[in-house]
Amino acid sequence: MKTNLTPLGHARVYRDPRTGQLVVDTDSLRRTHFAGADFAGGGYDDDYDDFEGYDDDFEGYDDEDLDDFGFLRRDPDRQRERRKRRLRRKRARLSRRMGRKSDRLDRKAERWGLDGEEDDKKDNEPNVAKGWGATAVSDSERIDQAGSVALKIRLQHDFRAQDVTFTGSAPGALVHSIFFGDRAVWSSSDGIDAGVFAANGFMRGLLKGQSLEGGLDITVNGSLPGPGVFTATLIGTKPVHGGC
Repeated sequence: MKTNLTPLGHARVYRDPRTGQLVVDTDSLRRTHFAGADFAGGGYDDDYDDFEGYDDDFEGYDDEDLDDFGFLRRDPDRQRERRKRRLRRKRARLSRRMGRKSDRLDRKAERWGLDGEEDDKKDNEPNVAKGWGATAVSDSERIDQAGSVALKIRLQHDFRAQDVTFTGSAPGALVHSIFFGDRAVWSSSDGIDAGVFAANGFMRGLLKGQSLEGGLDITVNGSLPGPGVFTATLIGTKPVHGGC
């Protein structure tokens, strides 16, 4: 072998059956760490251990595969398949590289004693929610004549309902529906007298188990037979944070 040749890598080489000329399939060319500038640089990256060789799917050729100059014609279907195989190998190499990098980071973290440090910080934060505590949300509206009324209670925190009362509403007030966000949790087309929701009424615990995220609205729709006030109060719980 001539020593003044520049190494380019590995490729499939064929012989023209008519002329005996050697033909190099440049599409199958694969560089190694001994090829070209890498050889001159005197070293290689450890990622080259992913090299998987060349495609071994060549099925031979005949005279019809050669053009007028004795070179192989490039079959579009074979080129597409070759590109797909290259893409699969590239993805596999990338996956192995990321896996090795992840392993190296894990070993560094273990060597420097960093494992679990973020979890410890979270455990020591004073404002981590520890549980739920009792709370109440309310709204009221006064109207000057008989008609319907809608109360919108905008929650400042997550809320889990347990009960509702309309104490403070004008006599004869009717309750038609209660919405948690866009979800109807109770409704009556004719309405129910607000008095049945009193402390000694039989509608206690109507909203128990209903919940809504902070920032959303609880809507209570009702009506009054004349001028007066319509009031709704919901009893429930909200998240309680530690660190007073």
